[in-house]
Amino acid sequence: MNTRTSSLSSLSDLFRPNNPRRLRSRDLSSTRLNILKKEIQTDTHLITLKELYSMLGTDPINGLTSDKAKELLEYYGPNTLTPSAHLKWPLLLFKSLCTGFSILIWLGAVLCLGAYVIEISAKPEPSHDNLYLGCVLIGVDVICGLFSFFQNYKRFYKSCKIIKTFNSLIPMYANCVRDGVLTRNVLVRDLVKGDIVEVEIGDVLPADIRIIDSKGFKVDNSSLTGESVALPRSNTEGTENILESPNIAFFSALCVEGWARGVVVCCGDLTALGRVAGLAARLQPAPSPLSREIRRFMRCMSVWALSLGVIVAAASLSLGYPFIQTTIFVIGIIVANIPEGLQPTVTASLTLTAKRMVSKKCLVKNLETIEALGACTIICSDKTGTLTENKIHIFSAFIGFKICASVCSNAVISTNSDVTGDASEKAILSFLNEYDEPMSIRKRFPKVAEIPFNSINKYQMSIHFDTQSSKYYLAMKGAPERILSRCDTVIFHNQDIKMTNDMKDVANKAIENLANTGQRVLAFADLILDAKEYPKNYKFDTEDINFPQTNLRFLGLIGLIDPPRKEVLFAIRRVRAAGVRVLMITGDHPATARAVAAEVGIATTSACRVVTGDDLRNMTHDLLSLTLEKHYEIVFARTSPTQKLQIVEACQEKGNVVAVTGDGVNDAPALRRADIGISMGITGSQVSKQTADIILMDDNFATIVTGIEEGRKIFDNLKKSVCYILISNVPEILPVFMFILFSIPLPLGVMTILCIDLGTDMWPAVSLSHELAEQDVMARPPRTSDPLVSTCMLNLVYGHLGLIEFAAGIFAYFIVMAEHGFYPKELFGIREAWDNAAVSDVTDSLGQEWTYNERKELERICQAAYFVAVVITQVTNCIICKTRYNSFFQVGMKNGVLNMGLIFELVLAAVVCYVPGVNTFFRTYPLRLRWWFLALPFSAFMFAFDEFRKYCIRKHMFNGWFNKLTYY
Repeated sequence: MNTRTSSLSSLSDLFRPNNPRRLRSRDLSSTRLNILKKEIQTDTHLITLKELYSMLGTDPINGLTSDKAKELLEYYGPNTLTPSAHLKWPLLLFKSLCTGFSILIWLGAVLCLGAYVIEISAKPEPSHDNLYLGCVLIGVDVICGLFSFFQNYKRFYKSCKIIKTFNSLIPMYANCVRDGVLTRNVLVRDLVKGDIVEVEIGDVLPADIRIIDSKGFKVDNSSLTGESVALPRSNTEGTENILESPNIAFFSALCVEGWARGVVVCCGDLTALGRVAGLAARLQPAPSPLSREIRRFMRCMSVWALSLGVIVAAASLSLGYPFIQTTIFVIGIIVANIPEGLQPTVTASLTLTAKRMVSKKCLVKNLETIEALGACTIICSDKTGTLTENKIHIFSAFIGFKICASVCSNAVISTNSDVTGDASEKAILSFLNEYDEPMSIRKRFPKVAEIPFNSINKYQMSIHFDTQSSKYYLAMKGAPERILSRCDTVIFHNQDIKMTNDMKDVANKAIENLANTGQRVLAFADLILDAKEYPKNYKFDTEDINFPQTNLRFLGLIGLIDPPRKEVLFAIRRVRAAGVRVLMITGDHPATARAVAAEVGIATTSACRVVTGDDLRNMTHDLLSLTLEKHYEIVFARTSPTQKLQIVEACQEKGNVVAVTGDGVNDAPALRRADIGISMGITGSQVSKQTADIILMDDNFATIVTGIEEGRKIFDNLKKSVCYILISNVPEILPVFMFILFSIPLPLGVMTILCIDLGTDMWPAVSLSHELAEQDVMARPPRTSDPLVSTCMLNLVYGHLGLIEFAAGIFAYFIVMAEHGFYPKELFGIREAWDNAAVSDVTDSLGQEWTYNERKELERICQAAYFVAVVITQVTNCIICKTRYNSFFQVGMKNGVLNMGLIFELVLAAVVCYVPGVNTFFRTYPLRLRWWFLALPFSAFMFAFDEFRKYCIRKHMFNGWFNKLTYY
């Protein structure tokens, strides 16, 4: 006892408000998190009340003194839930602006501005191109960074919202005894360990308390267990597991019946509710599969861009190019290699998918979880409210109990026909109300005495006066084994007959069969008391019992069940067909959980393993991992919030992408830690909704199947979008190399590169997310080693389609140059004279002389022609990217958003070329109509080649050469 008590004291020190150990804020939060992940270790529910009073320094009659309470409050802090430490927003903003591609874009912007400063100091009439480019790059970085900041801000500050939601469960005032006086308006935040509190029906528990005295006291513990059942609590012997101990009532539990007096044993963050809240607020979900893929791709592209930049810089300087010119080369390489449109494209695609999901009754709060759901390998599903209807019904009835069931109940029917009370009693009363008038029966049998249900007796008994016969009527209901043992007769065809052992065996067999199907079984019995022995106005004493409790008449049995949802069985079959494993994690009884699991298709064989909370408590981490690996079908029953979290983390450690469903406060830690947290929209608590990433607005498990399908579809379509974006990188990079290595006038400017990446490519890339799912999307297993950007995609991008686009662009460039007199052979090596403002007589192939301004105007025309050629081939590329495997002719042009995107791409290209001011900014020029068609032969060849490639992939031709090399 001393060890556990001292351990509890040391834990309390870690949660003191003044941080006595002087740990850094984040270290303190991490330490607290590790403590909260462990099961509650205390013996305050096991020791005697006398020992507890001594340990807490309190008195059961007078409570704490005001001075003692004030001292404890100053030392341990208020009885509230404290939020976790988080990053300050300036640091978060800085990190958002300076990560991934952003660093390279900032580098490019600095180089541009530096080159511009050098140019204005060296030239009397400097060009403003570098200034414009630097400002554009800064703008791109700031916009992308701010978007990332708001996404991160929502994630990091979600913990504060979670704590606020938890705090809404806590009452403002409590009834507390101090200095021997009961005060009814003590602030709950001022309560401390050792305070004596009183609770009555309708009150919310102000802290974790050990019961001292009670009468018919029942609490709704659904905030911790997820099961909306009225649990009796009294001054009785505790159990090893404090969460199931009948002498403890927990913070935020609702008193649904009776009253109680108790001593506060835990406050604030260390209460059972505080632990759940602390876990939910401090846990950080693992990065989504998509974010990991994008981060990996960004890292690779950044290294590639920097490497090329260093190579280009070294080559340029060795070839004698000046520093400013070398800087421009490096900027061009960096800008050309970075797919600036990737992040906006991914975000826009996910946003559009999220909007579509709303129409399918699925509200997505975290965009990346849409794709994560498609990669999900395990679903850890709650039972109550998710797989079942969360409505108790009478499933089986073997009874003749109309009067007994009507009167032996505290549920009531209101004037508007709503039934209120305990869930089981509501179900019984609703059942009776369909066939009779139970309220009329109650009027005939007014209640005169009652023994409430408690966990020791496991029965409820009430005595009523029959106004017609003027006799007292005893009614009893409860656990079958307790009722049967008190009966010696049974009603049969409206006659009382002696109950034999054979009859009891038949009843026990029926009870066992009902229990095995997941039903909660209740038995009913009654007795008509002798009017001579118990005359009118007889004083019944329920404390010192003065009436019979045996020789009762057995009336029958009922089986109560929370029935599974009708659509769940088919949904789970589809999920399992898609290779997703489904585990059940519930706080309900193992037999009930196993029966429901069998009914909904989670447990399909007798090999399904049922693991209880007690089993988990005795398991090591390695044994839990081994159990998850060895048994495919597992049902976890009687689990605590901490254990549910342990199961989720054990699954994730095996490399699984885990989705967790839940609707209660107790599900919050697991929902927060899961890769995809899914809450119920109708029955879900505010805490679960706040914590979750996805909310099922119809509480329908089948909606998860739709989410998985959408997630897989969006990943397939994102691959198409990324491929489309990357292909244009090749015709953006190679002109820079042509410019350096062959000294030709620059075929494509940096501003037009940005126009392609952030302008013409954006709509078509996003519109690919509207493509329909492939037919096998739910027939294949979850992706585990299928990256967003694969080697096969890079082979197709850089070794095939990208080269065709470059050929189209450079062809248009050379044709326009040739039409103006500069044949290709004259262009090689001409750059030095071409870019020299002092040279005004550069001669073309026809002997014409060109001034500097005339040359620069021609350069703009050629760059515009190259730009248009890239746009035209990108239109074809977008059509090609509609499918990865099937022929284009199988899918057609049914995607209206994509069709509009292609028109937008062409219109924007025309605006960039023809609108005055816009073409000056992007360094383009109005083109003759025929130059728009220079790229069409290349587009036709690109389309024909890709159709041939896909045909070879489908037919596995050339020994699968195209399959291995280019099928992404």
